[in-house]
Amino acid sequence: MKLILLFNQQKNYGQIPVVDQAGQTQFFIQGKLHNSNHTLFLTDINHNEIGRLYQDGRSILTSYTIDIIDYDLAQVKQVTNVEFPMFLTKKNYLITGSTKKGSYEFRSTFKKIASCESMIIDSGLALVCDIKKYQDIPYILLIAGLFSQWSATPLELPQFKFNNQLSTDCN
Repeated sequence: MKLILLFNQQKNYGQIPVVDQAGQTQFFIQGKLHNSNHTLFLTDINHNEIGRLYQDGRSILTSYTIDIIDYDLAQVKQVTNVEFPMFLTKKNYLITGSTKKGSYEFRSTFKKIASCESMIIDSGLALVCDIKKYQDIPYILLIAGLFSQWSATPLELPQFKFNNQLSTDCN
């Protein structure tokens, strides 16, 4: 199944819409990970939470926890002190890739489980994810959301000004 994370901010303040190949919105990724207490949320089109990803504190090797509703916690751990490779526990997936190239792969032993690649499409910058198993979708999308924090300009959550106008300006 191909899912596309759209990094534009047109009328979608503070969230990344995830669409299918037909352009229909399937999910939203909300939030940001600039601090250790921040969280990324994966929601369905009705904004019901499916899962979340958050950082496990600071150490030499970075670790994130993925909490999917009705599933066991999984962790994304750096294998070395560089960005990649990473390892997804519970699924035993090795994650490799390059933020510079904008391409990532998820593997279970020698079998490719999913791949994500940055592309420029009609609506702007996007991360196209090809996911083989339906049950892996929440994990892959949350980790792709993590990659988007590294490679794309972070989305700003809306702030209300005194005149009740919506703004994403942090000043």
